[in-house]
Amino acid sequence: MSRLVYLGFAICCVVVAAALWTKMPSKTTVSDIDILEQTSNFVLVRHQEETGKMYRSFFDDFSEPQFRNWFGEDRWTTIDTLSPASPSLEAYVSLRRKIFSGESDFLDNRIESANGIAKFTAVAPTESMVTSKSMLENNRLWFVEGDDLWFRGRYKLQSGVPFTIADFQERGRYNSPGPRITIWDQKYLGYELKSGWKPKLRQSNVEVPIGEWFFLTVHLVLDHKNGQVQIWQNDQLLIDEEIATLPASDSLLNALEVGITATDHAAEVWIDEVQISHEPIEIKTIPTTQTE
Repeated sequence: MSRLVYLGFAICCVVVAAALWTKMPSKTTVSDIDILEQTSNFVLVRHQEETGKMYRSFFDDFSEPQFRNWFGEDRWTTIDTLSPASPSLEAYVSLRRKIFSGESDFLDNRIESANGIAKFTAVAPTESMVTSKSMLENNRLWFVEGDDLWFRGRYKLQSGVPFTIADFQERGRYNSPGPRITIWDQKYLGYELKSGWKPKLRQSNVEVPIGEWFFLTVHLVLDHKNGQVQIWQNDQLLIDEEIATLPASDSLLNALEVGITATDHAAEVWIDEVQISHEPIEIKTIPTTQTE
C-alpha cells in the first residue's frame, strides 16, 4: 500500500527515503469519501477508486537517528522548506525530491536529526515571500466534526520565535485551511483558525520560554461553529474558550504540520515527543532539572 492515493492526492513514494508527498484536488470533503472500515487505530477509506488507511493517532519521539527513516506508511509523509533558496511550490517540491533521492542536501532551511530530537531551522523570507517554513507533515490522519483532537509536543525555541509551530490542516480544501497554534507578539501561545474571517484567541499572561524545553498540549473539540480550544504550556492551562475549530461541517483535518510552520524572521526550533490522538493525552510539565 505504498503507492495509494489518499483523498484524491497523487501520493508518490520515493524509494530511497520511503517519503511521500502529495498533489491535492481543489476540494475533497468527508461526503466524497467512502468509509469501508473503522477501528480504534484507523479508518479504511476509498476515494476515486483508491483505498487506504487514515490514522486516528500518531506518535514520534525521533529515536530513529536517520532523517530519511522518519517517513513511511504510518509515519511522516512529507516536508516543506519554503525559503529564499526554494521560494515557490515548484522549487521546494523539486528540492525535496532531490533531498530524498540523495541528489541534494538542504539549501538554507533545514530539518535534521540531532541526538533523538528533530531540529528545524529557517532563514527569514525575502520581501516577495509571504513566509518561510521548515516543517514535517503527516497527511494521513482522520479528524472530523464532532471529534476530539488532542496534540502534545515537547518544544524548545532555540533562537528566534516563529509565528506558528503546529498546524492541523484540511488538505482537500483550497488553501488547506484549519486550526493552528500561534505565538502572538513573539511571546504568547495562542490560536487561529486559518479560514474565513480567521477567528483568533490570544492570551498575554504567560510568556513562552526561550531556550528552554516546554510541553505544548492542545485539545480541540471540532465544530465549524461551536468548538472548543484548550491550550496548556507545560501543566498550566492558558486558553479555554469556545470558538470555531473547523472551516466547514464537512471538513476533514487530515494533515499535521510541526516545526517552523510559518515565520517572518530567522528561527531555530527543537521538537520531540510529538503525539496526536482522538483520546485524551496526559498533560505534562518539564522537570526543573530538564529546562536547559
